[in-house]
Amino acid sequence: MKQQDFEAAHAARWEQFSRWLEESRALRTRRGPAPQPAIVASEVPARYRELCQHLALARDRQYSAELIERLSRLALAGHQRLYGAHGNARSQVAAFLLRGFPSAVRAQLPFVLVACLLFFGPLLVLTGALQRYPDFAYVIIPPDQVESFGEMYGDEAQKLGRKREAGDDAVMFGFYIWNNVRIGFQTFAGGMLFGLGALFYLLFNGLYIGTVMGYLVYAGFATNFFSFVSGHSAFELSAIALCGAAGLRLGYGLVAPGRLRRTDALRLAAREALPLVIGAACMLVLAAAIEAFWSPRTEIPPSVKYTVGGVLWLVTLAYFGFMGRARAA
Repeated sequence: MKQQDFEAAHAARWEQFSRWLEESRALRTRRGPAPQPAIVASEVPARYRELCQHLALARDRQYSAELIERLSRLALAGHQRLYGAHGNARSQVAAFLLRGFPSAVRAQLPFVLVACLLFFGPLLVLTGALQRYPDFAYVIIPPDQVESFGEMYGDEAQKLGRKREAGDDAVMFGFYIWNNVRIGFQTFAGGMLFGLGALFYLLFNGLYIGTVMGYLVYAGFATNFFSFVSGHSAFELSAIALCGAAGLRLGYGLVAPGRLRRTDALRLAAREALPLVIGAACMLVLAAAIEAFWSPRTEIPPSVKYTVGGVLWLVTLAYFGFMGRARAA
């Protein structure tokens, strides 16, 4: 069906739903008898589902960005009105973290899977390869940095993961936030280069982290290294992959805009990728807190750190796999 025919067939019902939204907002402050509603209360859930179906059809048929944006606004406002997400900022943040973020990740699952392959693939390959070819670490990382990693994770380190002069936890917390957000942002923003930047940063970070991990395992510092990274790795590594997925979504919108103009396709891609970036930023800040205040503690037994790290990985995977599904059902 052409867009013109699609709009002609359903525009009146969209306008009716829009009037119902305006009336429902006005009713919260109005006194006295309520006027005749645009939509009977018993019909509202069905009309909301119909609107969501129209939005899905518009996206699938690649109608104009203006129509998709209009239907998206109506669907979001309808969801907020039906499920009470119109409250204060705290309730909106909770709704995003409990439903919006994991649902958005699942909606972009193809890009998430590709990003994980590009990031975790080189990481694991380099970790294994360096056990046989340890000198290859100097091809990826300068020799002075390789030696500094040995100091940071050596048995004589008072706090793991940092040099002796960097002893203040709060200072390191700020540094980790800056470093994590920088990596995440450049991976996402690299998608503007038709996805090539996101592709590069995913591969580069995978190679870099894999090299560090492989070298430290070969050098005999596996216990110190893994006890340090186990606590924050679930949030940090997952967030980097999600930023890469968001960047790939931007790139795909530019490379394959379909019947949309590239500017419209980019706007649509950015709207779909933005929840991944916002959620990943929250994960990176949380990872920075764990990395600064928990990970470097040498007085905590490695077994405890491994257990906490394993639980956090399971929680992260369960969160993205199951959270937010109840509402959709």
